[in-house]
Amino acid sequence: MFAQLLPRVLHETELALARTTAGSDPALEQAKLASMRSLGGGAAFLVRGFLANVETSLASLQDARRNHDDHAHAANAPSALALSLLEEDAISDEFVLDTMASRIEARNSLGLQLLGQRFGVLAAAPAFEGDTLPLAPRPLCAALAQSADQLKLSRYARMQLFQQFEKALMDAYPELLEGFNQRLIDDGILPFLSFVPMRVRAGSTSAAFDAATAEAGHAATGGGQAGGWSALEDAAAPTVAAGFAALQSLLQQRRGLLSKLRPGKRDERTLDALPHDEVLATLQRMRASTEKADTLADFRRILLAQGRQAHGHGVTLSDVDKDAFDLLGLFMGQLQRELRRASPGEAMLERLRLPLTQLAMRDHAFFTDAAHPARQLMDAISLAGAQWLAEDDVDAQWLGLLQRAASHVQQDAGGTPETFAEANQTLQSGLQALDRKAEMAERRQVEAARGREKLEVARQRADQEITRLLDGRSLSRFHATLLEQTWADVLSLAHLRSGEESDGWRQMLDITAGIIDAGTGAAARPGDKALQAQIHAALEQVGYHADDAAAIAAQLARGQGSDDDQASRTELLLQLRARGRLGEDNAVISEPAAAPRTPEEQAAYEQLRALRLPLWVELDDDGQDGPQRRRLAWISEHTDQALLVNRRGLRAGNDNLDSLARKLAAGRLRLLERHAAPATAAWDATLSSLQRIAPDEPTNAREPGHEP
Repeated sequence: MFAQLLPRVLHETELALARTTAGSDPALEQAKLASMRSLGGGAAFLVRGFLANVETSLASLQDARRNHDDHAHAANAPSALALSLLEEDAISDEFVLDTMASRIEARNSLGLQLLGQRFGVLAAAPAFEGDTLPLAPRPLCAALAQSADQLKLSRYARMQLFQQFEKALMDAYPELLEGFNQRLIDDGILPFLSFVPMRVRAGSTSAAFDAATAEAGHAATGGGQAGGWSALEDAAAPTVAAGFAALQSLLQQRRGLLSKLRPGKRDERTLDALPHDEVLATLQRMRASTEKADTLADFRRILLAQGRQAHGHGVTLSDVDKDAFDLLGLFMGQLQRELRRASPGEAMLERLRLPLTQLAMRDHAFFTDAAHPARQLMDAISLAGAQWLAEDDVDAQWLGLLQRAASHVQQDAGGTPETFAEANQTLQSGLQALDRKAEMAERRQVEAARGREKLEVARQRADQEITRLLDGRSLSRFHATLLEQTWADVLSLAHLRSGEESDGWRQMLDITAGIIDAGTGAAARPGDKALQAQIHAALEQVGYHADDAAAIAAQLARGQGSDDDQASRTELLLQLRARGRLGEDNAVISEPAAAPRTPEEQAAYEQLRALRLPLWVELDDDGQDGPQRRRLAWISEHTDQALLVNRRGLRAGNDNLDSLARKLAAGRLRLLERHAAPATAAWDATLSSLQRIAPDEPTNAREPGHEP
């Protein structure tokens, strides 16, 4: 099938390039034409390379599993940190391919899970997942990228090829996946396998559950596999029911307390409860209704009004539906207080209010399971509306992922759990790629900060040695300027390259002593030719032009000089002032001397120095629109410089440990043990509010969905 699919993809890519408007840059136009020629004649190369990659992955099933397990084990083990710079093209390819594969996986999750189980039987291993399953979208996208390397395409043409491949595979993959599974069924590999999805409470994985999952996953043939998964689904239902019952108990106590605090006439009428299916059907009709309904109170009013019209008398919600409505109302009300008004996150959650209501009515695991797809989706979207979110935390790529996820949910009129699961799966894959990009950016910032630290330490040592060698002697203004600026850069570079124990560093100190001896003499002298040559060579190493280096070397080696030299010296000083110093753009900014720290500030300083980094902090600086969260990524051991980065891993301003300590002591800096999304913070606050009403409730009843 791929032998027919790939040539068509190449043809469509070539057509897409041909339709591209000609640009004004001849180099880009030439690259486009070269790419079109490669596409036109590269079908055989691409197909052959693609199929070879797929064949290799199929032939090494056990190796792929073993490598994946070794990698997972290594990720959990402490190891030395190896840092390297990555090409931007490689980062972009990884993100694009990962996003493509995630979208295709989201539409074929069931077939992929069944195929993963069957491949597990073939490899005598646990079920394969998307990263290791040879015929899953991720390995197929990777095979395309590897085989496309032979075509030597421009960056734009390569992206067009990926887009056309995604379109073709999106249409063809369901049939292809069904064919893969059918072939294995025909060969007797789990012919009666079926799958019933389940959700497990976050953090509740136990040895017994793992054993049950493993036993279900290794059923070789017959109906054992399906039976095992169904049993786990049935086992999860009582957990959800017990957790929701605990929440109902808390709600009942809350209502009792409110009735005492707000005495008044109560409605004693007995009303029929709306059937649950009718509630769901009415909510679904509301998705297409033009009647204004923006709040949960509006949704309940419309539900009861339409129920009264349908039944001819007043109706009410069942106790379960009423409790679900009230819980969701408390949660959404608390969440509204966590969000910034008119923010992108608030707007997207407003659009999801009705779909979330439908889901909460259908699936009470939404309230009891912190890992529920809808809860994860709300967490991710609510971050875009956090009150502590800074302007430089927001980027179009991130908002695009969130908006696509929200739109996917809106397209399902039923608000089903499966739709939330699909949207969340695709979203989380995209967010993981962005997280990896942010991690790489943060690592680069840390490495740059360490480089600035090394430069600052080298400058300090250069200044210390110059002061030591001067030993109280004075230089003319001209020689002092050359020594403290130009020659200090030479010493700093020698320290950076060789360190203090090297012969190169000691040689530079000897040359420095010769320069000082020449500069502190009573009169000019012919100058040491060897010294002048050494100075000249050292200056060229820090980037001085040969003529400038020769002029400076002559002045430093000759000493005081005569009045006839004043014009040339003045001209040389002007040139030096116009020239940047070594590492000037990345130099550590020296802070003015501050007052001594108070005992509280010193304690805060020592607390910060002892922190395990990285750590999220919340800063409330003057001029900011409320507190902002930053990630404290690194603190210098030598210069007290501190590196703060934003959510995307980019450097966010300059600060030092002394300044942070004073802010911590003054309450303008908070150390965050937990960097929770607004939705999680809102749910925690909702639970805490309910639990305060029932202080004598057992812990496991007061905290459904949470491990002790």
